[in-house]
Amino acid sequence: MTPAPSILMPDDFHFDSMGTTEDITRYVPGGYHPIAIGDILSPPPETSDSRSRQYRIMHKLGFGSYATAWLAQKADSNEFVAVKITTADDGPTREAAMLEAASEMPTDGGRPLHVLTLLDHFAFHGPNGTHSVLVTDVVTPMLSLLSPKRPPLWRKAAAHGLAQAVAHLHTASIVHGDLHLGNVGLAIPQLADQDPDDVMQDLSPHELTIVLPTSASNQTPSLPAYVVAPCALAAYYDRIARSEHPQTKVYDFGSAHKAGTLPLSFQCAVEACAPELVFARVVEKIDNPPVEPSADVWALGAAIYEIVAGSALFRGIGMTGLLPQMVLMAGSLPPGWRSWYASLSNPPEVSPSGADAWWASRRGALRRNCIDDADTDALIALLRKVLVLDSAARPTAAEVLQDLWFLYAATI
Repeated sequence: MTPAPSILMPDDFHFDSMGTTEDITRYVPGGYHPIAIGDILSPPPETSDSRSRQYRIMHKLGFGSYATAWLAQKADSNEFVAVKITTADDGPTREAAMLEAASEMPTDGGRPLHVLTLLDHFAFHGPNGTHSVLVTDVVTPMLSLLSPKRPPLWRKAAAHGLAQAVAHLHTASIVHGDLHLGNVGLAIPQLADQDPDDVMQDLSPHELTIVLPTSASNQTPSLPAYVVAPCALAAYYDRIARSEHPQTKVYDFGSAHKAGTLPLSFQCAVEACAPELVFARVVEKIDNPPVEPSADVWALGAAIYEIVAGSALFRGIGMTGLLPQMVLMAGSLPPGWRSWYASLSNPPEVSPSGADAWWASRRGALRRNCIDDADTDALIALLRKVLVLDSAARPTAAEVLQDLWFLYAATI
């Protein structure tokens, strides 16, 4: 019997990637799949069309707790695609099913423009287990592009595309469940017009950290020869996209689920977590509360605020500190929160005037990236309609799309 692998620690390696890559110690059975630049991924050989579904790894796009993402080329055409490889212990993913369901919902223009396009998916077996592979279009993470130089109309277009994405998902009865700017990007349709050799020359050079255990006994097939830092895709996006309006894309559907069903597990970024979810987790101690479309709408409002203001709605506040700040911002208290509110030793003010003062204190940050004062007022009015504590009182994503703030630029 093969002995169980030892648990590796950062000190078990000669070199440290200093947080610029995924955790090297996660390259174990059940963890990441080891990749080398130039590897070709494809479905199992017994798949009838496996030879036409080969993807050559060219560079690193990013990484997360449960996956690594790579820039790849289709072997039969040299077309650039993104390849996401999940950890083996992540099991069969619902992400592909959710993306397929979103793409099957018709739109006026055919394929939905603002949801990640699933081009292929399959599973393959490696030294660390069986991994799911999702092949999609290439997108640049929004947060890497959200610099102060972006003009108001660029920000409004990005926000409008995000609202379109959420409205489309909800039409297909899909709840994203973990909507925040870390899961939002911009498409790069210009990539298809570039010479592949120029793309590879213009992207940042491969920055590698050798994976060398201090003990030879730990040098197993589970480990890659090296780990790769993500390429500078944002700088390349700016070079080829220039001043064109952004095409927003929502991705990372690992928490997505059908409306009316529970997610597999609770995932919610603090900066975008809806009040009902925070209350369920912090006060009611529910591990996996229901996440419905209205929670996505709150997250949409928080994302629009961040796109325009350049910082999160509740920056630097942990989950346990969110509820008092939300009450102060909204100036109201849902009926189900009254017992909790009464238990506070220093409760926040609950009044329309307190909410007015809260938004007045944020107006300057929004005004800097709005067209003018009237545009700023229209945005604040929209956000105050969306960011309400009672989930039943929020507008739908489709109603958000019709808001005057999105129409304002066309009327001046």
